Amino acid sequence: MNQILDKSFVFSIRTIELIKYLDEEKNPFPLSERLLACAAGIGVSLRLAGMAGEETHEHGIRALSYAVEAEYLLEIMVKTGHLQEKQSKHMISDCRILKAMLEDLFRDSKTEKKSPVNQSM
Repeated sequence: MNQILDKSFVFSIRTIELIKYLDEEKNPFPLSERLLACAAGIGVSLRLAGMAGEETHEHGIRALSYAVEAEYLLEIMVKTGHLQEKQSKHMISDCRILKAMLEDLFRDSKTEKKSPVNQSM
């Protein structure tokens, strides 16, 4: 869980830096607040899951949905010229890696809930 928390924190920081860069270049993205909310939402959802003592299904779904939305918004940024493909490569790659980690975490938490060992307890 710590690895994904660290990755989500770094993704949030990089998102803030990206938005700051676009603002300084006088090329602000109209949905930048939404992108930042998604990036932060991933980390917040994961921290809430940690506070609950487990990777809950609800928090996993929420974090995954934020990651999917962030990826979509980054792709829109490229298609609308707010980011060059070269500039976006690492951000989109990081987002996809984070999304894959969340999918694995979500899949693992679903499997644990369906496990007959866990159901008998």
